[in-house]
Amino acid sequence: MSTELHESYPTETPNAVLENPSVRRVVNVVLGIIGIIIGTVTVVDASTAAFDLTPFTIPATVGYAYLAAIFGLAITTPNIPKHSA
Repeated sequence: MSTELHESYPTETPNAVLENPSVRRVVNVVLGIIGIIIGTVTVVDASTAAFDLTPFTIPATVGYAYLAAIFGLAITTPNIPKHSA
């Protein structure tokens, strides 16, 4: 591999809010799993009249969207290397 590749894609991210990539990955996976669970429960709830979980799914969706947006803007975005074209 050429060193140019390594210079254009640095492995260190000094602008990262969460410096540990393992922690960032775990938080991202947990948020993803929570989103899938909330989405699945909401779809099942909407498709059947057997039960009504709307009082739980709406606040859960709002809370999830808020946390996922904060994580994306405050943690993920600053961690993306800035390249000049």
